Amino acid sequence: MNAVAETTVQASPAGKAAWITLAIAWLCFLVPFPGLGLFLGWPLNLVAFILAIVAMAKGGAMKGLFQLLGSIIVSPIVYFVGLAIFAGTVSGISAQSKGQYDAAVAEASVSSAAAEADAAAKAAEPAATAVTNDAAAASASAVEVTATTMFSDYQDNEIAADGKYKGKALLVSGTVDSISSDFMDKPVVQLSAKPFGFVQASDLSKDVAASLKKGQKVTLACTGNGEVIGFPALSGCTVQ
Repeated sequence: MNAVAETTVQASPAGKAAWITLAIAWLCFLVPFPGLGLFLGWPLNLVAFILAIVAMAKGGAMKGLFQLLGSIIVSPIVYFVGLAIFAGTVSGISAQSKGQYDAAVAEASVSSAAAEADAAAKAAEPAATAVTNDAAAASASAVEVTATTMFSDYQDNEIAADGKYKGKALLVSGTVDSISSDFMDKPVVQLSAKPFGFVQASDLSKDVAASLKKGQKVTLACTGNGEVIGFPALSGCTVQ
């Protein structure tokens, strides 16, 4: 009789197996690995369901009732909790990957912009050097002459003076005799040429012309423009 009682008290092996199978199934549901809950967790849950029925059939309703309820009620809850965990994990990984991608793109953009700026600077160096060299060469090759000498040369021989000055870069020095505007309202500066002449310079900016004063000694970088109405003319002038 005692042996029979002990056998009755002992838990059903099928019931134990059902609990173990349920625990493994729930673990599969909660692990954030694609397909683990669907393809392994649910089959194990079905096995636990069957074992619970077997336990109830062999040992009575209470031997497998809780396992049966766990497989029917608790398992779906655990499964959806696992889905939420999986979704959160995927979202976190995606956000991290996007952040790394954005950082890489930004770094690449900065590097590209820096490389382009460096290339542009290097490309501009020869051009700037060439402009500087051209300006220096033009200044070095310019014919230096005073307004009085230029006026005198044109008075002596206009043809010969054109050969020396017309169309050539000139550095003409002299004293400002007048500052006025032509019929197009552009500045015209006359440099005194002794005893009674002048050299007429044009194309100066209004700001530069406005800063000049009568009697001021200046040197103008211009291009010879021949003789106009008996007086030497200069164009494209700037103050040196």
